[in-house]
Order: sequence, then C-alpha cells, then structure tokens
Amino acid sequence: MPTTAGNQAKMQPVDTVILAMPGTLPTTVAGPMDVFTQAGQLWERLCAANPTPRFGVRIVSVDGGDVTCMTGMKIVSQGALADVAHADLLIVTSANVAERLTWAKTVVPHLDRLHRQGTRIASICTGAFVLAEAGLLSGRVATTHWGFVPMFRDLYPDVDVRPERMLTQDGSIFCSGGINAYAELCLYLVEHWCGYKTAEQLARALVLDGWREQQMDYSLFEFQKRHGDNAILKAQNHMESHFRKTLNVTDLAEIAAMSERNFKRRFKKATGDTPNEYLQRLRVEHAKHRLEHSALSIEGIADEVGYRDVAYFRQVFKQLADMTPQAYRTKMRIAPPAANQTDKAAA
Repeated sequence: MPTTAGNQAKMQPVDTVILAMPGTLPTTVAGPMDVFTQAGQLWERLCAANPTPRFGVRIVSVDGGDVTCMTGMKIVSQGALADVAHADLLIVTSANVAERLTWAKTVVPHLDRLHRQGTRIASICTGAFVLAEAGLLSGRVATTHWGFVPMFRDLYPDVDVRPERMLTQDGSIFCSGGINAYAELCLYLVEHWCGYKTAEQLARALVLDGWREQQMDYSLFEFQKRHGDNAILKAQNHMESHFRKTLNVTDLAEIAAMSERNFKRRFKKATGDTPNEYLQRLRVEHAKHRLEHSALSIEGIADEVGYRDVAYFRQVFKQLADMTPQAYRTKMRIAPPAANQTDKAAA
C-alpha cells in the first residue's frame, strides 16, 4: 500500500521480531529496538505532527526465557522463537559462535520455516553465523564482524562474505558488519519498508550524523570507499557520477591508470564487488529513489538509470531488491509525486 498521508492511519506496523541470542551484546538488542520503535514517532513528536508507529517490535529468545548478555545484563524476553507464527522481519542479534552446534535444533528449523513463509531476515555482527548455519546465506553475499571473517570463511565456504561492506542485501536476506553497524542496518530497513523520507527524518531525530547526508550517498556503498586505494576510489567516484552511461572496464582502468587485468583484481579486492556488480547496484539504488519520488514510467526510469532493455532492468532490480520495480513503487511511494516537466514529457 502506498504510504501517502491519506492512508497513513490505515497502515499496519511492520511485524518485527528481534531474536536475542544467548550471550549477545545488549547493544544489538536495544539499538534496533530504539530505532524501529521510534520510526514514525520521534520526528513527528518533535515537529508537533501526528505520531504513527511504523514497526511493531517484540523481543524473543531461543527458549522463551530471559537472555543473559555477554556483559551480564539481562534481556527480558516476550516469548520463544518457536512460538513466532509469522513476522515481516526477523533480526538476529550478535551470537556466541562457540555455541553454534546447538543451533541446529533450537534455531535453524524456525529460521527456515519463517524464511519459507516470506519473512525477511537480517543479522547483526556475528548473527551472520546463525543465518549461515541455517543455510540462508548459501550462495549469497553476506558480511559479518571483520574479526570473525577467517572463521566464517572456513566454516561456510559457499557464502560470498564481503568484510569490506558495512551492509549487504541479497534478496530477502540482510547482514551488517560490526556491532555499531546495527544503526545503518536498521535505517536501511526503515527505508526498505517506509521510504527514504521516513528514514531520513528518523536519522535526524536520533542524531545519527553522517547517515546519507546527501540522498545519493547510499549507505550500502559508503563503507566500500574506506579501503585506502585511491586509484580505485577515483574509478568509483567516476562510476557514481556517470552510472547512467555505458561504462566499460577498459575505460575505468584507464581512469585508474592501470591495466585492465590489474584494475579488475584491485577493484574486487578493495570493494568486494566486480566493477559490473558495483554498477548494477548503483543503478538499482538510484532507480529506487526515482520510483519513490517521481511519476516517471518504469520504462522511463530504466532508461534514465542506464538500461536500454527494460526486461533486463526488471530482472536485475528484482534480484537486488527482492521485488519488482512496480511492487517497490506501490509499497514505497510516500506521497503523490508532483511530476516535473521532464517526468511529464517522458510519461
């Protein structure tokens, strides 16, 4: 349902479950709780508007009992994972990797069940190990805390782990890196369900400085620029400024002042993506914002972001966003757009 002002009161909150793993870090439980419960409320209260909860959040544990965190703090559980019949979103907090052999009976069946039902599942920090044990990351791109990457790769060689990324999304599965990456993950998920405007307002209200200070500074890409390879960074900046155009590896290698073979190797090492993967994600992220904020047709947006073949655009978009462009527009549009002259002409 479009999130317009006229139907805002009718919107159902996103049914969100936080799975507090035994021995978790309390930040990875309380942090997401703070972000999600304030979506649609804190900014509105500060601006004397009508607050509308956008997420309904509950904390569960593996066995239904309270959770003892790594710090000794107790987290009060509202039920057991096995009792969760349905959820729109499930967050798996940081986990004690030493206990992973116990997860096969206590956690894995329920994650598999919920995933098959259509629940979107996200992990924070070492929570990625839980998802990997459940087989949810097989053949997918994922990330986790950098310090656990060697162990992760040894245990799950079929997972394409990208430690240089703060966030990853592969279909309906989301992962975040270190502990404090929870904020980026949660804001990205707020945008995923509620649109950019709600996420941006929430970030301001929570004083989460630096989160997408400009709309095109996508959080999915920002961490991939902190690699220290200035030649590759130069190519990335060029791609982000010219993603609508046809870009080939030969030209990008020339911009980076290196051979094509060396460029591809260093780009992958620095960003975790091939140049083509990086380009497709840039285009899809831009297309998301155009779908939210313009009346331009799907065909027009495909052309605008660099796809001459609209069928291929739909294919790539669904692969990266886990829904079709039209489904994304229907779900995410936050206000009836006032089409500008370019949009009117293109429509």
